[in-house]
Amino acid sequence: MGSFKAVGLACLFLPLLAAGSGHAADPKTGPQIGQGDAAGCAGLAGQSVATDTVIQSAEYLPQGGMIGATRIAVPFCRVIGVATPTSDSHIGFEVWLPPVASWNGKFQGIGSGGSAGAISVSQMEGALSAGYATMSTDNGHRTDTSQKNGGSEQTWALGHPEKMVDFAYRALHVSTVAAKQVVKNFYGRSSLKAYFVACSQGGHHALMEASRFPADYDGMVAGAPAWHWANQMVNATWNSVAGLKDPSALTEKSAAILNQAVIKACDRLDGVEDGLISDPRRCQFDPATLLCKTDAQDCLTQVQIDAANRIYQGAHRSDGTAIFQGFPRGSERDWWRMFAGETPGGSAWHFWRYSVFQDLNFQNVNFDFDRDTDRGLGARHAGMTVAEIYNVKPDLSAYRARGGKLIIYHGWADNQVTPFATLDFYSRIRAREGQAGTDGFLRLFMMPGLGHCQGGPGPGNIGGASPALSHDPEHDVVAALDQWVLRRKAPGMLIAAHLDQSKTPDLTRPLCAYPREARYTGTGDIRDAKNFTCETPRN
Repeated sequence: MGSFKAVGLACLFLPLLAAGSGHAADPKTGPQIGQGDAAGCAGLAGQSVATDTVIQSAEYLPQGGMIGATRIAVPFCRVIGVATPTSDSHIGFEVWLPPVASWNGKFQGIGSGGSAGAISVSQMEGALSAGYATMSTDNGHRTDTSQKNGGSEQTWALGHPEKMVDFAYRALHVSTVAAKQVVKNFYGRSSLKAYFVACSQGGHHALMEASRFPADYDGMVAGAPAWHWANQMVNATWNSVAGLKDPSALTEKSAAILNQAVIKACDRLDGVEDGLISDPRRCQFDPATLLCKTDAQDCLTQVQIDAANRIYQGAHRSDGTAIFQGFPRGSERDWWRMFAGETPGGSAWHFWRYSVFQDLNFQNVNFDFDRDTDRGLGARHAGMTVAEIYNVKPDLSAYRARGGKLIIYHGWADNQVTPFATLDFYSRIRAREGQAGTDGFLRLFMMPGLGHCQGGPGPGNIGGASPALSHDPEHDVVAALDQWVLRRKAPGMLIAAHLDQSKTPDLTRPLCAYPREARYTGTGDIRDAKNFTCETPRN
């Protein structure tokens, strides 16, 4: 799973008054800009804000500044803390606090991607600029940047079972608890509402929070959530085996040829020819039609066709029993980035060797899907099986009962986390809660042509992981969540945009709450959202 880039989000409401704040300015003399904030910030250093959690430093930056490669253009209090819930834990986190006068009264937790062990600085900047007090955690480890697979590396797990638990769910929870206390200590009161916004691994963490710690957040945005993450590692390994055995099986060229043929064959199935497939479940394109019979260039070898069918089908046992969902037609364009190369499979490349089997001699190419699937998912670490550590239980009844709201979105062209897995999660929740009960707290938006969290030919700019056209509930998923939580107005539609290379919108399209989808009215520009309506599909 890849990382994602967040953007600044405009605040919906005027900043709340700072009355009652522990370091507000004297009303008789008027505000002394930054002085109360600076003193309150400095006072946070050394505080114990939760069990086994201490603030290491707190610095007020009146002019903002550079944090890593990210420029922060607004003043804020930068708080750095560490939590050690076990003797093998070292969970780093940062909390950024806007000045009292700029705070919108709310708190926003920020997620991460892949197996990353780093603070999500650029995403925090977006939340801070929108007036939120914001937090990010390193997930209980630091990424070894010398590893070829970067933020997907898991050398940190070797011999450290508690760090696996920290990464799976504990780090976000304890960091959230600590950050909320930091907010209260700084402003003199708790935040009005708490939101969590993330995609990919962060989407997985959002569902972990909702199922395990339903009181942590009032609302969450979970993009491309890899909800049964351990099982996804089986599937990522399955998809990588063909290329590990024969590098020609999956290449940039073969993926492009296949994707172009799929789009050509299935584009019109939704009633409009726009380069997008609204619902790939209707597409039955057979890659065997591309078999090279001469010296033609735009064709596939039998090895490449077999590799494609393997990815479409998803992981199976030798008797045909399905282990995991496959990928939809239309997602092929970037398969080679995920399932080919030196370290194919994203986080799966290290998962079995360093985390699960703790065996540096294990090679993914030798993974036995009959034997190693059960052996891996059932392996025990920190008193739990790997499946128990990493997989979300699809029961959000406690989160629903306390009034929590959840928006999930997923790109139909995602090359890393199959959207079929998200549909499976949604169907499990609906089976438990019923349609009306599900609609009361959960909305799902499927996004044609969107890759993993962002990118691709489809309209994907809705805020969160990619810039929104405007920061209102119709165009910005975080603003839509905020309105749902505060005003109880659930989002039925979002307007998404695709930006050209100059960052100018060249396509807008409504995203409809599942199971509805956008249908062309039959007149007007097909690249303009106003010429589409949300309808329940006929089949």
